Amino acid sequence: MSLLSSVPAFAVTEVRSIATRPGVTMNFLVMTSDTSAHNNALIMFPGGNGAGPFKIAEGGVVSGWSFLVRSADNFTSKGLSVITVNPPSDHPTGMSVGFRESSEHAEDIATLVIYLEQQGYERIFLVGNSRGTLSATSIGAKLKDSHIKGVILTSSLEYDNFLRWLPLDQLSLPVLMVHHRDDACRVSSFEEAEKTRATLSATTLVDFTEINGGAYPRSPPCDNLSAHGFFGVEDKVVQVISDWVNGYKVPVRIE
Repeated sequence: MSLLSSVPAFAVTEVRSIATRPGVTMNFLVMTSDTSAHNNALIMFPGGNGAGPFKIAEGGVVSGWSFLVRSADNFTSKGLSVITVNPPSDHPTGMSVGFRESSEHAEDIATLVIYLEQQGYERIFLVGNSRGTLSATSIGAKLKDSHIKGVILTSSLEYDNFLRWLPLDQLSLPVLMVHHRDDACRVSSFEEAEKTRATLSATTLVDFTEINGGAYPRSPPCDNLSAHGFFGVEDKVVQVISDWVNGYKVPVRIE
């Protein structure tokens, strides 16, 4: 287990590991900048099966296809610490839908939250992208830790076939949803995101930002270099998330 005696005042890019359940460990990538306030931490849940969400080259350069990983440097430049999780050791090939909704997954992240609290982080946010929104939503509904301040859902999975089966009525944390109007992924339409917003709004405060524009897609609709991954407008989405985390009002629509 990698431990620090105190939160560092310098830039960090490193993989750490903690024990989460008996016989189970979980690796995660920690990224901060020397301008980070070391107060706000974003626990990132990339989409797909969550396996191998990042790579670190010589010199500490991080790469990955997910919008969340591609934008990590942008997040840290705004004073936010980024914690990107790998699947736990008992799910080395990735996380299924069932595992993302499980009590074991919630227990893993609860342990991570306690670890971050010990490092001095006072405000922690759960951030999901695509299939990772299952993790962020489910865990946000299960964990009752005062240091968890909100849930951020980007390119949410559809309500009818996925999110409606989660205990949404138990999610009382504030929620930010960011969705591209032209998201053409078959399981992540804009209309389905609006259904999720309507349901969550019955029990908690939900801010919703519609994203428009971007670059011409360089991947299929459900992959990362498309509207589904905010391709070409990553910086605008990062700004919305950063503003929301810091308590500022966010726009309902960005062109």
